Amino acid sequence: MDAGMTDVLRPSLYGAIHPITILPASGKSEDVGTSTESVVVVGHCCESGDLMTPKPGEPESLDERVLRTATIGDVAVMDGSGAYCAGMSTKNYNSFPEAPEVLVDLEGGVHLIRKRQALKQIYENECDVPSGVF
Repeated sequence: MDAGMTDVLRPSLYGAIHPITILPASGKSEDVGTSTESVVVVGHCCESGDLMTPKPGEPESLDERVLRTATIGDVAVMDGSGAYCAGMSTKNYNSFPEAPEVLVDLEGGVHLIRKRQALKQIYENECDVPSGVF
């Protein structure tokens, strides 16, 4: 998963439940399968709190979620992770870049409203430590 507690912090903080939709890599609706599986969804941070499927209201408890069966290349959409999640995001935690933001309009059109942060933007404000400090 190319997301985690850096982008969607609510499940880690207070056990918020976000619907998760699996979309086929092909982008074709006819390729949406009907098979499902019970899974625990975790993020990319390798932290114990990087859990996208906690028990409701229990951020430290694992819970399985029945989702469409995913294959490599499919897209997992964390539904309902809009402005609040963007505002709560943990900026550059573990050097992960800020996620891009997408807006879906009333007609279902998709618009990129913020690009993914470039790696250079993460470290460009860092300063050299004077020699002898360590």
